[in-house]
Amino acid sequence: MQLASFTVSNFRSITTAKKVPLTSYSVLVGANNEGKSNILHALALGMEVIEGFKHSVVRDRLGRIINTRPTLLGSRARYRWSHDFPISKQVRASKDQCIEISFEFKLSNIETEAFQSEIGSKLNGTLPVLVRLSRDEQEVLIPKQGPGAAALNKKTNKIADFVSRNVRFEYIPAIRTSESAEGVISDLLSKELDRLEDNTEYKDALRKIDEIQEPILKALSQSITETISSFLPSVRAVEIRLPRDARIRAMRRGLQIEVDDGNKTPLERKGDGVKSLVALALMRYASNAASGSASSIVAIEEPEAHLHPQAIHELRDVLASLSENNQVILTSHSPLFVNPAQLDSTIVVQDSKAAVAKSIAEVREVLGVRLSDNLQSARLVAIVEGEDDVIVLKAILQSRYPALEKAIKSGDLVFDPLGGASNLSYKVRTYRSSATLIQCFLDSDAAGISGVQKALSDSIIRDSDYNLINVPGQKEAELEDLLDPKKYKDALFNQFEVDPTITPPAAKGQKWSVAMEKKFKAHGKIWDDGVEMRVKLWLADFAKNNADNIVIEARFGPVDAFAKSLMKKLQIDP
Repeated sequence: MQLASFTVSNFRSITTAKKVPLTSYSVLVGANNEGKSNILHALALGMEVIEGFKHSVVRDRLGRIINTRPTLLGSRARYRWSHDFPISKQVRASKDQCIEISFEFKLSNIETEAFQSEIGSKLNGTLPVLVRLSRDEQEVLIPKQGPGAAALNKKTNKIADFVSRNVRFEYIPAIRTSESAEGVISDLLSKELDRLEDNTEYKDALRKIDEIQEPILKALSQSITETISSFLPSVRAVEIRLPRDARIRAMRRGLQIEVDDGNKTPLERKGDGVKSLVALALMRYASNAASGSASSIVAIEEPEAHLHPQAIHELRDVLASLSENNQVILTSHSPLFVNPAQLDSTIVVQDSKAAVAKSIAEVREVLGVRLSDNLQSARLVAIVEGEDDVIVLKAILQSRYPALEKAIKSGDLVFDPLGGASNLSYKVRTYRSSATLIQCFLDSDAAGISGVQKALSDSIIRDSDYNLINVPGQKEAELEDLLDPKKYKDALFNQFEVDPTITPPAAKGQKWSVAMEKKFKAHGKIWDDGVEMRVKLWLADFAKNNADNIVIEARFGPVDAFAKSLMKKLQIDP
């Protein structure tokens, strides 16, 4: 079961967030005080109300529903009318003016069949649930159209019970203080221990504890009764009881987490960043452990709070992997959590409204990201070695891949030269912080490999974020090694009086720039950094004008792999 969309109205600063679609990974972005956190609070409140209804279901010893008793929900800890209903509307608030939180759940075929079996009603694969909160009442409705709507609303308790058993909702607020961090962690640990309540051995142990404690409680009750009745004859009895729920809660308290980072100490003595990560790790464990029995919706408020930039990069990957088996909804001020390739997963919250992002430029604007004009609309940046690589690759890719040609012309895909492979980590960090996808295409020489290895070890890039230029039989290779010297032989000779097809003994098996140095010297020519730059730029211009046939086809594999990586990230077909 997945939350396909939600609607929130009249909750704190949110006046309208109408039928906002959600994916397996959704991020809410916006400036401060726009209402991102309020939306997550509303979702948590709505789910809490739904879960409250399941306690009104009466089951037999086999777990079958035999009855439902009416439930009068009082004021809940998360909900205060005077605080949560817009103040501007409270003066003229009528019975019809309510906080409304609407959920649209998408059910699997198995869940749809289970719903029909338990509830006795058919669904078309989606289940709408509306939570309405007025000053004095809280109710759950099933806003379906058609003749069966009235029958469904008579079964709201059972339906709420069905939802609460098939969806596990975890909410982690922004952790600002030690107390709030410890509260979140305590709640998560307590939920995990809930599972023991269905364990036979655990139940027997509780029953045994009950039997051992009972004589002591009776003796205490009798002693207190005798003492009090001697002063107040009207008091007939005082009874001390320890309800099972209270006993269970008591057994969950006192859990302590110790963290050994070279100095083993209790978690409460660690910094807020460590506490944030522990809370998220517990949430991840809880969600994965529950995935076999119920779907998990994980709502996280500002996961980047208190974390070092390096940890944010790693956390982004953790949340992405979590969304593979769970539904993740988060709020953030960090562009690192935005996926420019899937804008339908980004919700922009501004002016008390929420809607799916229309463009990456809109997302960058609300996040306060400033980029040059040519990068404003870019979703993906191809990071290459030099200016000459930009010229050659753009020409070849546009010649062979119409989809990439369209992306380049529209500005979705732009190219940026490194000016040295050692700049890779800096360049990637810059683009990551601007909600931009990257794909690197580097020489397989010492500098290129070293730059990639450093970025990988720093968790700045993943294996899917780079391609290296390789040529069979060569230890090192660069882009020019993929170009056919027979095609530019005459033009190069006319320009520099050097034949690029000769192979001096020391040039065999070397990368293009080393081999070309040997060829220039074999012709009695100077070769230095200035000459190398002029020859590369000349060759790039020649390749641009002859992109259709300049490549050695047997060596085209690295370019094709790079092109496929670009199209995958842009989510376009070849």
